[in-house]
Order: sequence, then structure tokens, then C-alpha cells
Amino acid sequence: MQPLKTINVRLTPVSDTEPVKVYLLRPRGTLYWGGAGLDGGYIPLTAKAFQASGIRSFNVGLTNTATRTVLGERGMLVDAIRAGLTIRYEDNAEWVITSGMSADAAQFNLIGYSYGSLLAAQTANYYAKQGHTVDHLVLIGSPIDGTFLDKLRKLPHIRKVIVIDLTEHRDPIYAGMSQAALIAAAPTLASQMSAGTGEGHFYYAHVVPDLPRRLQKLADRVAADGVR
Repeated sequence: MQPLKTINVRLTPVSDTEPVKVYLLRPRGTLYWGGAGLDGGYIPLTAKAFQASGIRSFNVGLTNTATRTVLGERGMLVDAIRAGLTIRYEDNAEWVITSGMSADAAQFNLIGYSYGSLLAAQTANYYAKQGHTVDHLVLIGSPIDGTFLDKLRKLPHIRKVIVIDLTEHRDPIYAGMSQAALIAAAPTLASQMSAGTGEGHFYYAHVVPDLPRRLQKLADRVAADGVR
């Protein structure tokens, strides 16, 4: 996280001579969250691909205050349940980043896949409402609620929302889907996950021989959208 920056301002009346210190925290860097469990062999490969695409200040495996204090302990199954029932909707908790920022980065970008896309969305929502600019919010294979997504797109401090659905790869999950559609997708998701062949929702998450190429193509697409 970027160090606090100190600026000096003087209060009225003019006769006051002692400056008052005001502390400003400006989030910078590109932060990425993976799918449920926030781990897996695909994550370091994802980092390598995004860094190769020119996104230098790319940090992975991050958590935030809300992930721990509001949602409790993490785990793949627990994360998946939370994604489907709670955090796909707007949450008003303090989604504060506690690590992984890059003080010299040119932008503030939040990227997430699947469950991680919801962490990215909640974090972007919180920071934008505090007046911080989020240059890019990238949601990959996201089950985000449609109303929440619309709100994010309308927030003036989020410059660009990029949604990357994986439906062309037979993913039953897509941004804006209804709760009923998400529940109906559960058997297909379970089948794709257990197969371990990089199909459907797990196109970017199963470590298969073709994964590096897939991830590089994804990273290049995100970089072409302006993420630096």
C-alpha cells in the first residue's frame, strides 16, 4: 500500500501560524483475486501472463479487511456459497485493501475471476464511493448481480468496467445472471470443476497444457483495454 502522503494546510483566521497536517491515502497498482479459495496453480501463471502484457504493478493473492472480518475464514466451498448468496450483491462494508499496493503505479486497477471478481467489485465500490478513482474494474467469469453491476457502471469514480464472460467456452456463469439461473448452473459447474480439463467456467483456472496461451491472450486483451 502506498505510504501516507503529508500536505500542509493553514486554517483561518490568517493569524494562525501553525500548519495542520492532513493525511491522504491514494491507492495505486493492479490487484488481482482468483476464484473460490483464492489459490491454485493458475494464479502464478496468471501473474506471469499479465506482467508479460505490460502490466508491471500486478499483485496477486490479496485479501482485505472485509474478507476476514465480515466473511470470516476462507475456503473454496465457503467462498462459492458466499459468492452465490451474498457478495454478488452490493455490500456496504468497508472493503479496505491492506496489502499489495504499488506507490509508483500509473493506475489503480482491480481484477477478479469468479469469486475474486466479487471481491474486486466490492472493493471498487467502496473506494469509488470514498472519492478514489478506480481506473479499471475487470470482472472475469463473474456471477455479479445485474443491479449491482449497473450501479458500478454508473459510479463516476470508476472510469471503466470491463466484463469478460466465458460463455463462449460453455461457462454457465455470466455477469448479471439471476439467482435462479445461478442455482440452476450448479450441476454444470460441479461437473466442469471435477473434470479438471479447463472447460467452461474453469477455462482460465485449470492447469492444462494450453493454459499459458489462454492466459496470455486474456492478459493481452485486458492490456488492450487500457490497463497498465
